[in-house]
Amino acid sequence: MIEKLLELHGGDAALLLAIERHSAGAWPAPEVVSINGWECRFAPASKSRRVNSLTPLEPLSGRFAQTLAVAKRLCRERGVPCTVRVTPAMDVQDVAALQQDGFVQKDTTFVKILPLGGVPQADPEVQLNPPPHGAWFADYAALTQMGDAEQQVIDSMLSQVDGDMIFARLKVAGEVVSLGRAVVRNGLMGLFQIATAPSARRQGYAHRLVQSLLQWGRQQGAMRAYLQVVDENIGARSLYRSLGFKTFYGYTYFVKDETQ
Repeated sequence: MIEKLLELHGGDAALLLAIERHSAGAWPAPEVVSINGWECRFAPASKSRRVNSLTPLEPLSGRFAQTLAVAKRLCRERGVPCTVRVTPAMDVQDVAALQQDGFVQKDTTFVKILPLGGVPQADPEVQLNPPPHGAWFADYAALTQMGDAEQQVIDSMLSQVDGDMIFARLKVAGEVVSLGRAVVRNGLMGLFQIATAPSARRQGYAHRLVQSLLQWGRQQGAMRAYLQVVDENIGARSLYRSLGFKTFYGYTYFVKDETQ
Protein backbone atom coordinates (compact mmCIF):
# COMPACT_ATOMS: atom_id res chain seq x y z
CA MET A 1 0.00 0.00 0.00
CA ILE A 2 2.76 2.44 0.97
CA GLU A 3 4.71 1.55 -2.18
CA LYS A 4 1.70 2.55 -4.29
CA LEU A 5 1.24 5.80 -2.37
CA LEU A 6 4.90 6.75 -2.86
CA GLU A 7 4.81 6.43 -6.65
CA LEU A 8 5.93 9.57 -8.45
CA HIS A 9 3.75 9.82 -11.55
CA GLY A 10 5.93 10.93 -14.45
CA GLY A 11 9.07 10.32 -12.40
CA ASP A 12 10.04 14.01 -12.27
CA ALA A 13 12.04 14.19 -9.03
CA ALA A 14 13.12 17.78 -9.78
CA LEU A 15 9.47 18.89 -9.94
CA LEU A 16 8.74 17.05 -6.69
CA LEU A 17 11.53 18.98 -4.96
CA ALA A 18 10.40 22.27 -6.54
CA ILE A 19 6.85 21.76 -5.25
CA GLU A 20 8.07 20.79 -1.78
CA ARG A 21 10.28 23.90 -1.55
CA HIS A 22 7.55 26.12 -2.99
CA SER A 23 5.00 24.78 -0.51
CA ALA A 24 7.41 25.34 2.40
CA GLY A 25 7.81 28.99 1.37
CA ALA A 26 4.11 29.53 0.75
CA TRP A 27 3.05 27.92 4.04
CA PRO A 28 6.08 28.69 6.22
CA ALA A 29 6.54 27.07 9.61
CA PRO A 30 7.67 29.50 12.34
CA GLU A 31 10.52 27.15 13.33
CA VAL A 32 12.52 24.92 10.98
CA VAL A 33 15.47 22.70 11.90
CA SER A 34 17.47 21.15 9.02
CA ILE A 35 18.71 17.59 9.57
CA ASN A 36 20.54 15.56 6.89
CA GLY A 37 18.45 16.92 4.01
CA TRP A 38 15.20 16.85 6.02
CA GLU A 39 13.31 19.73 7.61
CA CYS A 40 11.81 19.37 11.08
CA ARG A 41 9.02 21.96 11.15
CA PHE A 42 7.21 23.33 14.19
CA ALA A 43 4.04 25.44 14.49
CA PRO A 44 2.45 23.98 17.64
CA ALA A 45 -0.61 26.27 17.65
CA SER A 46 -1.55 25.21 14.12
CA LYS A 47 -3.53 22.06 13.34
CA SER A 48 -1.71 21.70 10.01
CA ARG A 49 0.60 18.68 10.00
CA ARG A 50 2.58 20.12 7.08
CA VAL A 51 4.08 22.71 9.42
CA ASN A 52 4.39 20.23 12.30
CA SER A 53 6.36 17.38 10.81
CA LEU A 54 9.72 15.98 9.74
CA THR A 55 9.74 16.34 5.94
CA PRO A 56 12.24 14.92 3.41
CA LEU A 57 13.62 17.32 0.79
CA GLU A 58 16.96 15.86 -0.31
CA PRO A 59 17.51 13.22 2.38
CA LEU A 60 21.02 11.81 2.75
CA SER A 61 21.11 8.07 2.15
CA GLY A 62 21.66 5.89 5.19
CA ARG A 63 21.07 8.70 7.69
CA PHE A 64 17.41 8.16 8.53
CA ALA A 65 17.95 6.54 11.93
CA GLN A 66 20.12 9.46 13.01
CA THR A 67 17.66 11.98 11.54
CA LEU A 68 14.71 10.41 13.32
CA ALA A 69 16.56 10.32 16.64
CA VAL A 70 17.24 14.06 16.42
CA ALA A 71 13.63 14.78 15.42
CA LYS A 72 12.33 12.75 18.36
CA ARG A 73 14.51 14.70 20.76
CA LEU A 74 13.36 18.03 19.32
CA CYS A 75 9.73 16.98 19.61
CA ARG A 76 10.15 15.80 23.22
CA GLU A 77 11.80 19.12 24.12
CA ARG A 78 8.79 20.97 22.68
CA GLY A 79 6.23 18.58 24.16
CA VAL A 80 4.69 17.57 20.81
CA PRO A 81 4.19 14.19 19.07
CA CYS A 82 6.84 13.22 16.53
CA THR A 83 5.25 13.35 13.08
CA VAL A 84 7.03 12.17 9.93
CA ARG A 85 5.73 13.29 6.55
CA VAL A 86 6.30 10.40 4.15
CA THR A 87 6.70 11.44 0.49
CA PRO A 88 8.24 9.75 -2.59
CA ALA A 89 11.56 11.36 -1.59
CA MET A 90 11.75 8.84 1.26
CA ASP A 91 13.06 5.25 0.98
CA VAL A 92 10.47 2.53 1.50
CA GLN A 93 12.74 0.70 3.94
CA ASP A 94 12.77 3.79 6.14
CA VAL A 95 8.97 3.73 6.19
CA ALA A 96 9.18 0.13 7.38
CA ALA A 97 11.48 1.30 10.17
CA LEU A 98 8.83 3.78 11.29
CA GLN A 99 6.22 1.04 11.46
CA GLN A 100 8.55 -1.20 13.45
CA ASP A 101 9.19 1.68 15.86
CA GLY A 102 5.47 2.00 16.64
CA PHE A 103 4.58 5.00 14.47
CA VAL A 104 0.92 5.05 13.38
CA GLN A 105 -0.17 6.10 9.89
CA LYS A 106 -2.55 9.05 9.69
CA ASP A 107 -4.06 11.19 6.89
CA THR A 108 -3.18 10.69 3.23
CA THR A 109 -2.95 13.68 0.87
CA PHE A 110 -2.52 13.89 -2.90
CA VAL A 111 -0.57 16.60 -4.71
CA LYS A 112 -2.20 17.44 -8.03
CA ILE A 113 -0.75 19.50 -10.88
CA LEU A 114 -2.14 21.39 -13.88
CA PRO A 115 -0.31 23.01 -16.84
CA LEU A 116 -1.46 26.61 -17.25
CA GLY A 117 -1.56 26.83 -21.04
CA GLY A 118 -5.22 27.56 -21.72
CA VAL A 119 -6.71 28.83 -18.48
CA PRO A 120 -10.31 30.14 -18.59
CA GLN A 121 -10.97 33.83 -17.96
CA ALA A 122 -11.35 35.05 -14.38
CA ASP A 123 -14.84 35.42 -12.96
CA PRO A 124 -15.57 39.17 -12.53
CA GLU A 125 -17.48 38.47 -9.30
CA VAL A 126 -14.45 36.91 -7.64
CA GLN A 127 -12.51 39.54 -5.70
CA LEU A 128 -8.73 39.23 -5.97
CA ASN A 129 -6.70 41.27 -3.50
CA PRO A 130 -2.94 41.41 -2.84
CA PRO A 131 -1.50 41.59 0.70
CA PRO A 132 -2.05 42.69 3.39
CA HIS A 133 -4.18 39.71 4.32
CA GLY A 134 -6.12 41.06 7.34
CA ALA A 135 -9.62 41.36 5.86
CA TRP A 136 -9.38 38.08 3.93
CA PHE A 137 -8.00 36.25 6.94
CA ALA A 138 -10.80 37.50 9.18
CA ASP A 139 -13.32 36.00 6.74
CA TYR A 140 -11.33 32.76 6.50
CA ALA A 141 -11.06 32.40 10.28
CA ALA A 142 -14.81 32.94 10.65
CA LEU A 143 -15.66 30.53 7.82
CA THR A 144 -13.46 27.76 9.24
CA GLN A 145 -14.29 28.53 12.90
CA MET A 146 -10.61 28.92 13.75
CA GLY A 147 -9.59 29.37 17.38
CA ASP A 148 -7.72 32.41 18.67
CA ALA A 149 -4.36 30.65 19.22
CA GLU A 150 -4.34 29.22 15.69
CA GLN A 151 -5.34 32.60 14.26
CA GLN A 152 -2.31 34.20 15.83
CA VAL A 153 0.21 31.72 14.43
CA ILE A 154 -1.34 31.63 10.94
CA ASP A 155 -1.54 35.42 10.83
CA SER A 156 2.21 35.46 11.45
CA MET A 157 2.86 32.70 8.88
CA LEU A 158 0.99 34.58 6.15
CA SER A 159 3.22 37.59 6.79
CA GLN A 160 6.31 35.45 6.07
CA VAL A 161 5.24 33.96 2.71
CA ASP A 162 7.94 33.80 0.04
CA GLY A 163 6.53 34.76 -3.38
CA ASP A 164 3.81 36.82 -5.05
CA MET A 165 0.54 36.20 -3.22
CA ILE A 166 -3.12 36.92 -3.94
CA PHE A 167 -6.26 36.43 -1.83
CA ALA A 168 -9.57 35.43 -3.44
CA ARG A 169 -13.06 35.99 -2.08
CA LEU A 170 -16.47 35.26 -3.63
CA LYS A 171 -19.60 36.79 -2.12
CA VAL A 172 -23.25 36.11 -2.91
CA ALA A 173 -25.88 38.53 -1.60
CA GLY A 174 -23.22 40.10 0.58
CA GLU A 175 -22.21 36.81 2.23
CA VAL A 176 -18.83 35.13 1.74
CA VAL A 177 -19.36 31.74 0.09
CA SER A 178 -15.83 30.80 -0.99
CA LEU A 179 -12.24 31.80 -0.20
CA GLY A 180 -8.73 30.87 -1.26
CA ARG A 181 -5.24 32.14 -1.82
CA ALA A 182 -2.42 31.49 -4.27
CA VAL A 183 1.34 32.03 -4.35
CA VAL A 184 3.55 32.29 -7.45
CA ARG A 185 7.32 31.90 -7.41
CA ASN A 186 9.79 30.75 -10.09
CA GLY A 187 7.07 29.93 -12.61
CA LEU A 188 5.19 27.67 -10.20
CA MET A 189 1.84 28.44 -8.58
CA GLY A 190 0.45 26.88 -5.42
CA LEU A 191 -3.19 27.09 -4.29
CA PHE A 192 -3.96 27.06 -0.56
CA GLN A 193 -6.83 27.39 1.91
CA ILE A 194 -9.59 26.82 -0.65
CA ALA A 195 -12.73 26.84 1.49
CA THR A 196 -16.48 27.07 0.87
CA ALA A 197 -19.23 27.79 3.37
CA PRO A 198 -21.05 24.53 4.25
CA SER A 199 -24.41 25.90 3.07
CA ALA A 200 -22.90 26.95 -0.28
CA ARG A 201 -21.14 23.74 -1.31
CA ARG A 202 -21.73 21.93 -4.60
CA GLN A 203 -23.05 25.08 -6.25
CA GLY A 204 -19.98 25.87 -8.36
CA TYR A 205 -18.59 28.67 -6.20
CA ALA A 206 -15.21 27.06 -5.51
CA HIS A 207 -14.91 26.20 -9.22
CA ARG A 208 -15.33 29.87 -10.13
CA LEU A 209 -12.91 31.00 -7.44
CA VAL A 210 -10.17 28.52 -8.42
CA GLN A 211 -10.53 29.42 -12.12
CA SER A 212 -9.94 33.06 -11.20
CA LEU A 213 -6.86 32.16 -9.17
CA LEU A 214 -5.49 30.12 -12.06
CA GLN A 215 -5.97 33.02 -14.46
CA TRP A 216 -4.18 35.33 -12.04
CA GLY A 217 -1.31 32.87 -11.78
CA ARG A 218 -0.95 32.65 -15.54
CA GLN A 219 -0.78 36.44 -15.71
CA GLN A 220 2.07 36.34 -13.17
CA GLY A 221 4.06 34.02 -15.42
CA ALA A 222 3.26 30.69 -13.78
CA MET A 223 3.47 27.73 -16.18
CA ARG A 224 2.12 25.08 -13.80
CA ALA A 225 -0.20 25.04 -10.78
CA TYR A 226 -0.35 22.56 -7.93
CA LEU A 227 -2.55 21.97 -4.92
CA GLN A 228 -2.91 19.45 -2.12
CA VAL A 229 -6.11 17.63 -1.27
CA VAL A 230 -6.86 15.16 1.52
CA ASP A 231 -7.89 11.74 0.25
CA GLU A 232 -11.15 11.68 2.22
CA ASN A 233 -12.33 15.02 0.76
CA ILE A 234 -14.38 13.53 -2.08
CA GLY A 235 -16.02 16.82 -3.05
CA ALA A 236 -12.71 18.66 -3.44
CA ARG A 237 -11.16 15.79 -5.41
CA SER A 238 -14.10 15.91 -7.81
CA LEU A 239 -13.76 19.69 -8.18
CA TYR A 240 -10.07 19.56 -9.02
CA ARG A 241 -10.58 16.68 -11.43
CA SER A 242 -13.19 18.77 -13.28
CA LEU A 243 -10.63 21.58 -13.58
CA GLY A 244 -8.07 19.23 -15.15
CA PHE A 245 -5.73 18.60 -12.21
CA LYS A 246 -3.90 15.25 -12.28
CA THR A 247 -2.31 13.39 -9.38
CA PHE A 248 1.48 13.80 -9.31
CA TYR A 249 2.29 12.13 -6.00
CA GLY A 250 0.85 11.33 -2.61
CA TYR A 251 2.10 11.62 0.92
CA THR A 252 1.03 10.44 4.34
CA TYR A 253 1.97 10.97 7.97
CA PHE A 254 3.32 8.61 10.60
CA VAL A 255 2.90 9.78 14.20
CA LYS A 256 4.32 8.65 17.54
CA ASP A 257 3.69 10.48 20.80
CA GLU A 258 6.58 10.09 23.24
CA THR A 259 5.62 13.08 25.39
CA GLN A 260 3.43 11.14 27.83
